Amino acid sequence: MKKVLIAIHTLQMGGVEKIVINLLKNINKEKFDVTLLSIVNDGIYIDDVKKIDNIKYKYFFNSLFKKSREDANSPYNRITSKIMNIIWKYYLFMIKHFPKYLYKKNIKEKYDIEISFLEGKVAKIIANSPNPNSKKIAWIHTDIENICRMNIFKSLQEEIDCYNKFDKIVCVSSDVKDHFIHKTGITENIIIQTNPINSEEIIEKSKEKITKKLKRDGLVLCAVGRLAYEKGFDRLLKIHKKLLKENIKNTIWIVGEGVERKHLEKYISGNNLEDTVELIGYTSNPYKYIKNADIFVCSSRVEGLSSVVIEATILEKPIVTTMCSGMTDILGEDNDNAMIVSNNTDDLYLGIKKMITDNELRRKYENNIKNISNEFNINHVIKNIENLLDNLEKKHD
Repeated sequence: MKKVLIAIHTLQMGGVEKIVINLLKNINKEKFDVTLLSIVNDGIYIDDVKKIDNIKYKYFFNSLFKKSREDANSPYNRITSKIMNIIWKYYLFMIKHFPKYLYKKNIKEKYDIEISFLEGKVAKIIANSPNPNSKKIAWIHTDIENICRMNIFKSLQEEIDCYNKFDKIVCVSSDVKDHFIHKTGITENIIIQTNPINSEEIIEKSKEKITKKLKRDGLVLCAVGRLAYEKGFDRLLKIHKKLLKENIKNTIWIVGEGVERKHLEKYISGNNLEDTVELIGYTSNPYKYIKNADIFVCSSRVEGLSSVVIEATILEKPIVTTMCSGMTDILGEDNDNAMIVSNNTDDLYLGIKKMITDNELRRKYENNIKNISNEFNINHVIKNIENLLDNLEKKHD
């Protein structure tokens, strides 16, 4: 049995976190003895990990936040957030300058395979593992040319040197691979591997009834993701306002939570959009909202391989998305299965407007998406990942 360490930043809500949960649930436990390492013991998925049989869980330091984060403005969370910021800055400093010491202090066991399941911090920690015999994999989920992982590297050369220490680089889409190569110049030992998505679970969960009464005026556009700048929900709201001014009725459901909530709420109240925008917040089942909407929208500025676009594909919804990394891998290159627009507000506006107002076009996309909705078979993807772990070889320096 091979001992495998998989490292991630936190277990907060997000696409990568859901992906690692799917991997942990489905990997062959008779062949692989897996430990999940989280830098911070924080997030909604902690309990999910602990429920998975034969998976060990470790972390570097504990979060002081309430797990639920139900009241981010409570005195408890306001005080602890300040303390956590101090602790977090300390750990960022340690990761940036002393990653090998941090590894030695917190990880005592030896592993056959060590996986950095995200870019940046965990990549630097795993790259500096003092275990010379372990085989190392770096998973790249995003466009590293256009997104910065908090300047954890002192220079571009240090980032390149970091990734050169890995025996295999796994990119989740062809675009992610291209951006990685363009930034680092590394061309060897790179493969493309689609993320494990549990389509059966998604379809089953989508059948759950929505008990909360939601706004619905005209067609409903659903968007899902962290409330963060990268996801582009600010420009989605601007488009929504513009469409309403043109008397094109539509309602926006945004499912997710994050640091941009207050900015979005301010825009909604400042532009009198309370009756047509629903900030649903975090839910463990976003699929019922996607299923009950008329159109799925991905307004992201940056993606790697969008899990939620795959989920909307599985649920056979008409999709409008910006051109981000991975979209053509999921949806094809000819715009037959979904509407992919240039990554700017004007083209996204035109695409959404066309999808709302052209009933025939919308029905075409709703029908054509069925051609690819069955392509995301989790058993096939997990088998490919297990084969990767079975056949991984040390890179010859």
